[in-house]
Amino acid sequence: MNLYDLKNELLLLNDLIYFDENEFLREKCADEKVLKKIIEKFEEKLETISNYKLEDQIFIYGSIGNLYRITGNTTSAIECLEYAVSLSEENKKIANIIRLGEALKYDGQHDLALKKFEQAINMCTLDLNYTTLLDFAYQHKGKCLLELGQPIMALDNFQQALSLRQVKGDPSLIESTQKAVKFTKQFGGI
Repeated sequence: MNLYDLKNELLLLNDLIYFDENEFLREKCADEKVLKKIIEKFEEKLETISNYKLEDQIFIYGSIGNLYRITGNTTSAIECLEYAVSLSEENKKIANIIRLGEALKYDGQHDLALKKFEQAINMCTLDLNYTTLLDFAYQHKGKCLLELGQPIMALDNFQQALSLRQVKGDPSLIESTQKAVKFTKQFGGI
């Protein structure tokens, strides 16, 4: 299977991934078998990773790291995402730092996760060419703060994300953040 086909399979997961309100809006997959099959295909690519150009290597490590995180295999997720970050530059680096922060959060390393989200926020705000990921950094930082029992700080980050997403005009991103705001207000009694 070539990378183009594998990227298309990743798109299939969009319909299967949901945010579990019983676990602070962590990403879960409605069909673990499909997710595991896609991971196996990525693992096959890892066996011949040196045959791929740098951009494709970053994609493979970043994607499989993200998929490992969703399955709860945080050790492998962190390892792959740290490597993706080390290979990445600019926008891809920011995306992989956010993914790494999520993997650290899922691994219970909330303080390190917050540092990664702050790093991503700082990188986005220091270079206006990379602000397209700023809403994601705020959204994931908010989720981390929520897990740490800090709903007011979480809500502030969600509202930052929401205002950026409203400017973007992407209905699915806006809806995702609106759900996070609603959940946080209910959870925190705000």
